[in-house]
Amino acid sequence: MNAAVSTLLAKPEGSDDNELDGMPHIPKAVKSPILIEPLVREYREILKNGRGAGVMLGFDVVRADWRDALLDRAFRRGLVLLPAGEHSVRFYPRYDTEISAIDEALSILRLAIEDLVGGRVGSEAHLVLKVRVGTLAIPLETVEVVDLTAASFAAHKLQILAVEQERYGTVAQYPPDVLRAGRRPLLQFPLETLEATVANPRAIGIALRDRVSGRFLGYALGSALENHDEEGVGSDPRFGENNTFYLQAIATLPTVQNDVELENYLLESLRECALAAGFEFLSTLIEDRLRDTGPAWLRSAAILERNDNYLRSGTCFAYLQVALQPATESRPAPQVSG
Repeated sequence: MNAAVSTLLAKPEGSDDNELDGMPHIPKAVKSPILIEPLVREYREILKNGRGAGVMLGFDVVRADWRDALLDRAFRRGLVLLPAGEHSVRFYPRYDTEISAIDEALSILRLAIEDLVGGRVGSEAHLVLKVRVGTLAIPLETVEVVDLTAASFAAHKLQILAVEQERYGTVAQYPPDVLRAGRRPLLQFPLETLEATVANPRAIGIALRDRVSGRFLGYALGSALENHDEEGVGSDPRFGENNTFYLQAIATLPTVQNDVELENYLLESLRECALAAGFEFLSTLIEDRLRDTGPAWLRSAAILERNDNYLRSGTCFAYLQVALQPATESRPAPQVSG
């Protein structure tokens, strides 16, 4: 490996980013985030937010555990990169780095990314829905419920997409024959589907937002059963009665310690909204584990169908139906905001 690549992160002692304008001999490529923008565009399922100021460049990886794996793969191939925050990668080329060394570094980075999307990060990459253990619990007292409507969805869709991507990741974490659209597992909803649902008649969508950070922690979305055509809907015994809410999508951040508690809070809040909208029943095709971890009313749901290997993801899903009786559990009252 070129010696310049191994020292790519080094910075001349005492130097300043503002000195760049006075250094015409420095290649323009070293001064611009366009170095990494092509990679971010090509691998947008797992990379995002390519950015740079001076020669300090960086990008985000959709999942924190994938960021850690990417750093490891790059190091094993001979490229040293630095972590920043939970999801970011940064690197800081020397002012006098040769463009050939930069090209070599980007080639190594591309190979490391391919290691991830190709599933060559070790056996753990094939464990279903493997998530990074969170380091922070979010108290319910600091959580607010945000109403998702057709009018407000555009303002919140990037945060919703981030939750969906963190929860369901990329194809590399699933069995090799998982059903996919490009590098996106079909288990993960694209924004276009969610935008269509929120525009449906009698749609209900809510998100949980941490008032401290402003970050979305989870969301749930659906509408009247008759608006949907997912697996199991056509044979639903309530189809055509116009009294059943279909929960199409639900996801919480897996990197939060109390994600199950937040998931249940989300489900309870959604049920209240569905009852207020006049629905009597709820149907959903959902991870089967929620029959054990969900709130009591969901654990009593009837199982209409069961798929032990939904979309070849290795994950068991169940089509459930339950009556929406009033909540009896004592919990903090949700504060709804726009």
